[in-house]
Amino acid sequence: MNKIQQTPPRILDERTSGVEERFLGLIEEGADPNEWAFAWRTEINRGGFRAVDFLMKTIVETGKCVGCASCVSICPTDVFDYVDERPIDTRTDACVYCILCAEACPVLRPVDRDLPEILEFREPATVETYGPYSYGVYARTTDPEILSHAQDGGLVSALILHGFDNGAFKGAILGDVYPDNTQIGFHKLAKTREEVLSCAASRYTYSPNTLALQEAMKQDAGPLCVVGVPCQVDGVRLQQHSSIRMEMNNWYRENIALVIGLYCSESFTHESIEKLGELIDVDPKRIVNINIKGKVVIRLDDGEVREYSLAKYQKFARPACLYCLDYGAENADLSCGGIGMDGWTYTLIRTERGHKAFQAALEAGVIEQRPLADEPRGEFLMGMLSKNKKLNRPMPVQMPTLAEREALGYLSPKTFYTKGPGAPVVDEDK
Repeated sequence: MNKIQQTPPRILDERTSGVEERFLGLIEEGADPNEWAFAWRTEINRGGFRAVDFLMKTIVETGKCVGCASCVSICPTDVFDYVDERPIDTRTDACVYCILCAEACPVLRPVDRDLPEILEFREPATVETYGPYSYGVYARTTDPEILSHAQDGGLVSALILHGFDNGAFKGAILGDVYPDNTQIGFHKLAKTREEVLSCAASRYTYSPNTLALQEAMKQDAGPLCVVGVPCQVDGVRLQQHSSIRMEMNNWYRENIALVIGLYCSESFTHESIEKLGELIDVDPKRIVNINIKGKVVIRLDDGEVREYSLAKYQKFARPACLYCLDYGAENADLSCGGIGMDGWTYTLIRTERGHKAFQAALEAGVIEQRPLADEPRGEFLMGMLSKNKKLNRPMPVQMPTLAEREALGYLSPKTFYTKGPGAPVVDEDK
């Protein structure tokens, strides 16, 4: 899954080649990353260009694709399939030169500068290494059934189900699991309580949740709550707020009512579940739940709990996760994760929409909260994990390709820029 099939260099037509040259030129001359999008936006009034070829050559075929599926779900003519956690341009001839796939790729460039204003980050905003937020709490559901399905407090499921009850949402974009392998996820448009609960709890393999946006649009299932890891959150924001206005991004902008981000250092390959089973000497199908709390905590189907070294397990992390610099889902309305206090969700409320959704659930009694001061370790971990995900890293497109990393023999996304080949050289004479 981590290998990118070696193919002859993609040949670009003249206009697309010009975009590539402008893009690489802007990077080479040290232009502000927020200006990089001009490389393709200059073509909007000239009839567009084959953005699919530019995206595939620059991001996908170099192994820098994070698998967020933003390009797949924004394409108005179904150019892409999604195979082995990356887009494949199966129907390239269907490209209509709309440029949206390049515009929506979070690896090609950062979000636009005006996004915080558009999203209405709530004042007073505290800005940390994990992005601006208005306030933070530990929170959990008060519903015993939700809690029984939850990983760390069940806050996300509780907010979605409360939104169903009060009409704020008609559907939710989530990740479910296969019945014969509960650690491998797939995208799901959930529209009932039962479907939401089936998606509860975390998986540490990658699930392309936002592929379900296509089904939601077909069913006109808005308003929606979208739940995803940081790369997916950024992809959604680029889809919603692109400067290019078409039916796809207009629908997403009007119908995505709330975006909940999940903290993420890295996720793991599907093969890692088989390997973990071997390492703890059990059939991997017996693994019911995995939780990472400074170590890998594995619950089996008979209730037995095993533990394994996180440092050793990290060799199975997805190499693609190197190309994401966001731990805290900084552009979500609310950001959530299981750090700090056991059984509670460490929650950051960032935007006005996030605040309203959280307070409505709190006032209805479907969730409860505690101050972060009750377990200060959570704030320490939040800062450390967020800092480490940015430390020493350039922008993703400036990072080495997967083939270059393979040649170096170092694929770890977590330590490439701290202990690996990308770490600063230490002058021992000083």
